[in-house]
Amino acid sequence: MSVSAQRKYGLSDFFSGLFSNLGKLLLANLFFCIPLAVFITILVFVFQALGAMNWFILFLLIPFMSPFFAGIINVCRKLTADKKVMPVKDFFKGIKENWLFFLINSALLYILTAGMFVMLALNKQSESGAVTAYLIVVAITSLVFILIEFSAVVMTVSVELHFVDVFKNSLLFIAKGFVNHLKILFALLFTAFLIYSLAALINSLTPLLIVLGVLTLLGLPTLIMYIVVYNSYQTIEKHIITPFSEQSQHEQQLKLEKEKDEQLTVEELEPLAKGDPEEYVFLNGKTVKRKTILKMIDVRKNNQ
Repeated sequence: MSVSAQRKYGLSDFFSGLFSNLGKLLLANLFFCIPLAVFITILVFVFQALGAMNWFILFLLIPFMSPFFAGIINVCRKLTADKKVMPVKDFFKGIKENWLFFLINSALLYILTAGMFVMLALNKQSESGAVTAYLIVVAITSLVFILIEFSAVVMTVSVELHFVDVFKNSLLFIAKGFVNHLKILFALLFTAFLIYSLAALINSLTPLLIVLGVLTLLGLPTLIMYIVVYNSYQTIEKHIITPFSEQSQHEQQLKLEKEKDEQLTVEELEPLAKGDPEEYVFLNGKTVKRKTILKMIDVRKNNQ
């Protein structure tokens, strides 16, 4: 039985899963924060050596942290799928099994982010219509890619698919999971609004960085990933996991029935074969023609 058949997705279910597994999520978040702190420390020394902050170096946060996002997403996916969550094991298993996909994916995201930054800089310096047109193209491409990402990063830790198939399905899920994608966008925008409001209230860089650091340590990255996973997983479950599970169960049932048929001896089959070859008889709970049973008898005799 699928998860969606057992429970109804919604805000109450979302917060129930969040608070009942808060300790596990915080532990996974801690393992995420350790490499994040290491990278930020390296960046501080690099920027001090350069004497200024370089945006393109800062954007390296995307590929550097991408494998660790695989760990957090795997933990959130198991929580959403209503499976037993083992935060440490699931975190590192997510990294081990999906680091290559996330690394390649992050390279594409880095290129888009850097491209958007360049176009914004050019647009400020020039009023050229061509630059504005390029900026619009990059902005639309980035938006589509982000919508693809909502499903792609969850799909790759949920099912075994090739890189291209993950992106093809994720592109289709922009339409099929449109409502869930909207939920993600609104939730992320609301989170961004809260952080922006906090920044406006503090209005001082050092205290703001301290507060953001505390929020990050207390679970902000995992909360954001849980929002994405919880909503994206519903579409993936409906269109991939549940149909595949039903097909797999059907194939398994057919296999078991075939094995039962193969275990029947010639002596057991012969009484069923007497009569009109076109007439139907019961065999292991299903109806088959007597001529089918005659063929089974012939096969067994030839094998002997």
